[in-house]
Amino acid sequence: MRIVSLVPSVTETLYELGLHDEVVGITYSCPNPKPNSHRRVVVRPLLDTENMSQPEIDRAVRTRLATGKPLYEVDYEALLDLRPDTVFVQDLCHVCAVTPDQVKVSGFPRTVVVSPRTLEESLEAVLEVSMITGRRTEGKELVERIRTRLENVRERVSGLFGKRVVYMEWCDPPFCSGHWVPEMVRMAGGRDFGSPGAPSRRVEPEELVAFKPEVVVVGPCGFRLERSLEDARLMSRHSWFRRLPAFARREVYAVDAKRFFSGHGPSIAGGVEALAEVLHGEHVTDLAPEGSYAKVALD
Repeated sequence: MRIVSLVPSVTETLYELGLHDEVVGITYSCPNPKPNSHRRVVVRPLLDTENMSQPEIDRAVRTRLATGKPLYEVDYEALLDLRPDTVFVQDLCHVCAVTPDQVKVSGFPRTVVVSPRTLEESLEAVLEVSMITGRRTEGKELVERIRTRLENVRERVSGLFGKRVVYMEWCDPPFCSGHWVPEMVRMAGGRDFGSPGAPSRRVEPEELVAFKPEVVVVGPCGFRLERSLEDARLMSRHSWFRRLPAFARREVYAVDAKRFFSGHGPSIAGGVEALAEVLHGEHVTDLAPEGSYAKVALD
């Protein structure tokens, strides 16, 4: 089988299923455990956001979308040259990754759209990928391992007070969490501001102040822990943020969103484990994956 995955979460799932050698094409943001392997990067961003602030990124993205300009460059020549028999794409977010209409993949033998919106749908997506790729047994075992980890968290936080949480998928302008993240927070023993299954949305600071969050988790979509920490510190200087109970309590955390929260792959189990320690560190320890979160040093 020759697989091109244009969805980072699906790429992670394929690796977990033991299909490293079958994956011949990936995107710039997909995990690649073998940098010198045969895999070719067939999708790259058209915006260089490395040295841009969050407001600058937001403005640049909105401008391109408003003018109909793409956010990504697809290497069609490479796609054709790879001769894939299966191409995985997503239709969940037009900002985070390319969508079927942008890739023009209708000419390939099999195109699979994977766009889960909830935690349960994310697990179903793992099973779907495993069945399509002939790894049904491995898929069932993988989902069982994920469910076991999630159930362990549920048991560890059972009976603990459900703290009010704001998980921020973007800081400036502020966006609350969406899709599977509010469920992850709930499973870890919290009550998130965002709506389960619904997209992340832009919020007014006064909405967050009125919610009175006891904990703020900063996980800008697609950012690693170091960048999340940096942007959390910048956000903490805003006057509205300093009115939150979480600021007074010094309960502000940054997470590795790219690895554990922005996607719907197997790593979501690690995200829930990290949240359990963030929310209930006095009761839950030695559970979160290394480097998954850090407390923000506030001025």
